[in-house]
This record gives sequence, structure tokens and C-alpha cells, in this order.
Amino acid sequence: MKKKILVLMSTYNGEKYISQQIDSILNQDCEHEIKLRIRDDGSSDNTVNIIKNYVEKYPDRIELKKGKNLGSNASFFNLLHEACDFDYYSISDQDDVWLPNKIKVAIEWLEKENQEIPLLYASTSFLVHDDLKPYGTTRKKIREFSIFNTIIQNICPGHSQVFNNKLLSLLKKDIDTKFVYVYDSWITNMAMLYGKINFNNESYTYYRQHNQNVLGYGKGILGRLAISFNHSKTGDGLRYRNQAKYFISLNKSQLINNGVYNQIYSFVCAKSNMLRLKIALKNCFYRQSKLESFAMYLGIMFGYL
Repeated sequence: MKKKILVLMSTYNGEKYISQQIDSILNQDCEHEIKLRIRDDGSSDNTVNIIKNYVEKYPDRIELKKGKNLGSNASFFNLLHEACDFDYYSISDQDDVWLPNKIKVAIEWLEKENQEIPLLYASTSFLVHDDLKPYGTTRKKIREFSIFNTIIQNICPGHSQVFNNKLLSLLKKDIDTKFVYVYDSWITNMAMLYGKINFNNESYTYYRQHNQNVLGYGKGILGRLAISFNHSKTGDGLRYRNQAKYFISLNKSQLINNGVYNQIYSFVCAKSNMLRLKIALKNCFYRQSKLESFAMYLGIMFGYL
């Protein structure tokens, strides 16, 4: 059955790659009706003019909203708050390239599930540089997801996320985005707490890695661990913890209903690093691989997480 899909994209000074990404969205090989809604976050280059040319050419498929610079998180939440009247919603970066069957596969997965609960689909992506030749993939699912995993590890890349109206309604709740470190982690945790996550280990996006967004993917186990630990030392882990504190304060009732509030609150809010490490080990907080979990425990012990 034909579905209506709204793709949400936030742009900022993306003139170099934006055309490739828009083309890949317009050229999706599926029966579904796909519409692209773009919020420009105050670009100062030629991004807006490029998008305007697409809007003129495809007025029924592309919308453009120009806004002041809010930052990526607030810009995406702005898009989420205004989204409605579609069957599914997909997040898009401005500089990736989607493979032709990306949306088709996501919808096939989601259509098998109960639409009365919040649903999130995500997948791995091919890691590429400018030449678009894959050299690895983003993190694969090794262990089953739980809130004890997603609350401390960003598992589902935003650019791969597709979700239903039940999840969208939860994401429209008023939040202060200055307490949100990464929007895709917030979406993942909402889906994990209230609904269900479908994760596909196959890849359907060419995910460009630039100097500012290299995450340690595709560098081998030790390389990933070294970069992950270095990110923790520079404050990445503490920012996740602050986001987790805000998340549990807004979702206390559901965490209590799910029987996990006390464990998560004790871990996130413990003042002593050794106490947090003890709680983490006792209550099975984990990352996807055992080595990543070990690096996490080291980060806690040294006060980086």
C-alpha cells in the first residue's frame, strides 16, 4: 500500500553536497509518496539558492523554510514540532547520499509492526569520503537493545531514522534543547522507553565523514576504542550524562512503570565515580561490544563519563 513519507532535513552552509543528497531523495525507487521539508538554519553560502531552484522545479515535493541559526538539535526539533499528516517521517543529513531502496526497505520493516505503539527504524550506513567509495560501516547491532544501552550509547544514527506518528507525537513534547546533546540519541531513547526499535545491520546510506564528524568508525577495534575514549576525555561522555539526567527528569513516570528508574537515576546522578562504576556493573549498563563496555567502565572510573 502506498504510504506518505515526510523527509526532514536541516541545512547549514551545505552548498558543496546538498544537490547530491536532494537528488538521491527524489530518486528513491519505491511506490511511496515522498516529500522533502527543509529548514535552513541561517546559511551564509549558496545553500538556500540551490534549494530554491529545486523548489521551483519540484514545488509539490520540496518545501523550504528559512530560519535563524539555532544549531542542529534545535533546528531538527523545530522540524519535528511542525511535522504532521504523513504516515512516516525520515531524518536526513545535508551531505549524505541515499541508496535507491533506502525508504522502501525502512517502510517494509515498519509495516510489519503494530502501528499503535511508537516505532523507530534505523540501520547501519556505509562510511565514505568525498569519492563515495565505502571503507566501512557505522556500528552494527551486536547485542539486544535496552534502555541500559541506549541511555549511554548513541546507537541509531539520525540520518538512518524513520518513525511513525506514535513516536512523532512523543517527540513533540516541549523540551529545552539546550539540555539535548544529540537529537538522534533523544529520539532513540524515546522509542526504546515507550515503543520498539527495529535495527537493520544492512546499509542504505553513503554517510560522509568529515573532520568535524569522524566518530572512529572503520578504524578497527582499537582505533574505535581510542577515539571513543578520547571523546570521553574531551567532555563527550559528560554531555551524554547531562542529557540523560534531563531525559529521566522528563520521563520519570514511564521509567518507573518500566521498572528501571531507580537503577538509571542512581547511575546517572551518583556523585562518586567509583559508586557509578559499581552501579554500572551491578545493573548491567552496557555498550554494544564488550570492548566498548570495558572502555566505558574505564571512562567512568577516570571521571570522563
